[in-house]
Amino acid sequence: MHIHSTSLTYESLPSVYRLLDSIGFMWFVVLITLGIIVWVATKLWHIHSIPKHLAKEKGLAQAKLVFWLCVLGLIWKPLWILAVLAIVTDWDKVQLWIRGTKL
Repeated sequence: MHIHSTSLTYESLPSVYRLLDSIGFMWFVVLITLGIIVWVATKLWHIHSIPKHLAKEKGLAQAKLVFWLCVLGLIWKPLWILAVLAIVTDWDKVQLWIRGTKL
């Protein structure tokens, strides 16, 4: 395979190159990136705090447990699932079932 030489030379940069190479544009990119990260983190926190708010609204005795499961669920997701299950579980019936008492 033979590649022929060319007489074309590249002597000028695109007109937008000065803007893209400026410090101001880099700060703009950094600020937009940080803004997106903060926005995603707040949305993730809102999603993870849904069980906590539901437990508080229902007045459940295990509201503090649900809160800590939600917080730790940010690190390890199965804990958040346990928080959701703690809300929908009827703990009175579970205690009766553990004791072996008939309903």
